[in-house]
Amino acid sequence: MNPARPHTRRARWTLVGLTIATLLAGGCSTEGPTVPDTYTKLMRRPDIDQAQATYTEMLTAIRDRLTAEFGRTWEQRGDLSGAACLNDYPGLNADGESRTLPRWLSPGNLPDNQWARAQTLLGEIATKYGFQPTPTIRVDKPGEHDVVYHKRDGLPDETLLYFGTAKNTDISVSTGCHLTADAHRRGGPAPSPGT
Repeated sequence: MNPARPHTRRARWTLVGLTIATLLAGGCSTEGPTVPDTYTKLMRRPDIDQAQATYTEMLTAIRDRLTAEFGRTWEQRGDLSGAACLNDYPGLNADGESRTLPRWLSPGNLPDNQWARAQTLLGEIATKYGFQPTPTIRVDKPGEHDVVYHKRDGLPDETLLYFGTAKNTDISVSTGCHLTADAHRRGGPAPSPGT
């Protein structure tokens, strides 16, 4: 009898036991949000059309302030786009949507000596719309800066405000998930056909 064999069997059975325990633990996890939970959460937010109007207003205020302060001109780039809400919002079907607003571009780099002031001005405006005043820095090097502002604690809705400069300077917003206007008026899922 090979003396290493008992250890091989023991190791194999230990591995099988650990695998079973892992599978059972995974199978006992709590379920995600229910459809009623999803609607309840999203009813606290404006509908997607209201959200789009609010963030369009915010982008206008930001552009106007940066133009007044730094003499920037702006061009709209891209179109409004939308997508269905994903896995974090079960059972919405066509009742939930997120949108990416058109990006606004200002030709040319915002000089490094103006970046901190521009970022502060943008933060002041963004806080009026529920964003944190201080962004997450994604890139910060000479001639290239890129930040993202998140909604304040207590107001999380996955909406992001992007601001950056390199070859050009741009600002954009992507909303979190919001109910459509119809779903918001209903306050819940559409009745099933025949009910």
